[in-house]
Amino acid sequence: MIRPFDWRDLSLLHRLRNGGLCLDAQLALTRGPNTLQHALLDALNPVQTTHTLVGRSEGGNGRDCLGQYVFLHQDALARLTFVSPEQALSEADGLHLLDALTRSAGSQGARHLVAEVDEQLAAFQSLREAGFAVYARQRIWRLEPELGEPREGSQRESELVNSPWRREQSSDDLALATLYANLVPALVQQVEAPPRRTGRGWVHAREGEVLGYLYVDRGPLGTWVQPYLHPAAEAVEALLRTFLAATHTRRGRPLLVVVRSYQGWLNDILERLGLQPACDQAVMVRRLVVPIRQPAAVPERAPAGVTVKPTAPMANFDAEPPAVKSAGAPPRPGDLSSGRPAPG
Repeated sequence: MIRPFDWRDLSLLHRLRNGGLCLDAQLALTRGPNTLQHALLDALNPVQTTHTLVGRSEGGNGRDCLGQYVFLHQDALARLTFVSPEQALSEADGLHLLDALTRSAGSQGARHLVAEVDEQLAAFQSLREAGFAVYARQRIWRLEPELGEPREGSQRESELVNSPWRREQSSDDLALATLYANLVPALVQQVEAPPRRTGRGWVHAREGEVLGYLYVDRGPLGTWVQPYLHPAAEAVEALLRTFLAATHTRRGRPLLVVVRSYQGWLNDILERLGLQPACDQAVMVRRLVVPIRQPAAVPERAPAGVTVKPTAPMANFDAEPPAVKSAGAPPRPGDLSSGRPAPG
């Protein structure tokens, strides 16, 4: 039986929280799944963003399992974040759980459900059997923290003041949307919206034209960076070296740079800059809505040699209307039944 999480499932959630698979790379590498915390906090939050479903085996048959997804109501997609245990995805119970998560996300208003998974894992095949399809691939690069005394954030950012990078501003919205539309394939744009700007991103412009954007998200486990660099940008390796030297923390947190397949030319540059590949993933989506096209009326013509007969009686306008007689009342002037014309 699969149902939403409630207080009866605390022991199950505590038991399965560390043995599952996180299917959101940014969440896993910056903050961790935090399955138990999300389930408890969102149960008290009137604007629920994390939804947890549990599957209970009946009569000892099958396997107990749980799954979570995150959905912000201003977005068009939900992100599948956690499924536990990982082995359940290779069994019927896990597939039933994926179907239940899909139905739940659709009922909340999401149009797509997205998951990120290593193609070498058995979970990749299970997601395909559950209706997920690959629409992009990504490689995550890792830069380990340096040794030495930690620097303050203001000191690190001051090094970028006179560099080709500047902080994103609200006036950059149109330029960044144009950059995103020019770089990201239409298939990806159908699923993902441009990254939500939080004020921590960096912009590279030349002669008033925005040619690069770095989306930055910091968490207790690491710093996540996703680059959007136009091929017309010059000295890209120097640009990234300047950014990495200024923003690389020394607080024991690694720097993670994600490169999508449509920006694959950046992989060689990151390798020369000393980053190490952490993992390769397939970005998968299951569509929750089907577009409905408005039907258009097309006139139907009769085949040659066929006479179309009307299906409704036709009025004969040449015949006189029937006389209307009223008992005890003389005919009125001009009445057709009187046979006399109306006086002029």
